[in-house]
Amino acid sequence: MMCLSAVAYASPGWMQFHLALSFPQILCLPLYFSIPESPRWLLLNQRIDLAEVYHARSPEDKHYFDQLLGSLENEIQTANIKKNQTEQIPHWAHFRSPTIILRVLVMGFIGLASALTYYSISFSVGHFGVNIYLAQFFSGLSEAPSLVLPFLLSRTGRRPFTVMSLLLSGIASLTFLLVSTFCDLPALVMTLALTAKLCMQSTSCVCELYRVELFPTVIRQKCCGVVNLCHRIGSIVNALVAPRGEIPLAAMICYSSGPFLGAALCLLLPETSGIPLPDTVLDCEKQPRPQCLPCSSWCPPDEILDGKNPEVKEKAALEMEFTKDALSKDTA
Repeated sequence: MMCLSAVAYASPGWMQFHLALSFPQILCLPLYFSIPESPRWLLLNQRIDLAEVYHARSPEDKHYFDQLLGSLENEIQTANIKKNQTEQIPHWAHFRSPTIILRVLVMGFIGLASALTYYSISFSVGHFGVNIYLAQFFSGLSEAPSLVLPFLLSRTGRRPFTVMSLLLSGIASLTFLLVSTFCDLPALVMTLALTAKLCMQSTSCVCELYRVELFPTVIRQKCCGVVNLCHRIGSIVNALVAPRGEIPLAAMICYSSGPFLGAALCLLLPETSGIPLPDTVLDCEKQPRPQCLPCSSWCPPDEILDGKNPEVKEKAALEMEFTKDALSKDTA
């Protein structure tokens, strides 16, 4: 982002500027074919032929693959029984679960609100009252602190960080609107706007990890695709509302209120830090229930695994009964 100001300053026109930005991305397209498939997904879906290819790549891959295979042995046996004795459940059927619907809606709205706020500030970078190239440089510099996110996430959970970053972004956005409307302080306006942009960039980075841990393996890519679609819709709406970069005041107020509503909806999601990735919708329902406050305590994962939670224990008993019935039919 910081280099964009230098590239724009050196480019004589828009065509040269877009070519300078697009050419490196075209060179990276062949790297798509080197991205491996998820070993966990391959094993759970019985893609043994492709899994064996990854298994034989190197001694390190073989070692980690054997560890994953050992941890998923029971899950693979259950999956094999279900696929042999019953018809495969269509993927759309998983979306009938209220848990999945709630998580898709919440994460989709957060993605939409993030895009609206982030791109509204990015598109109006030339209207801060300072030099546009200097404003673009500081716009990229403001995103540099997001590099410390891994260290912050190791001390805090996904949900508390997401709620706090959304609230800070909303507060900075509304303050930016008030200062830009009633005061002539370009430096303060740019500082507040870039603070809101930093918080929203942090939210987007954390949500990339958060949504992977929220959705089950069987439909994870589809759910993440829906969330990405909402994010892209937000960026398209910004381009339609402000084709010249000038965001109307009413639109900016609407965009700034999005983070507050997103923070409130995020309280409906569970904390996923330190919890195994869910493979099925039932695994999602076994995850700890969300509390009213992001920093409040929740049902520990050990209680879920030990079956101390009565609801989870009942669901586990039903699943065990289904497995025994399938085994008895297979033996007969």
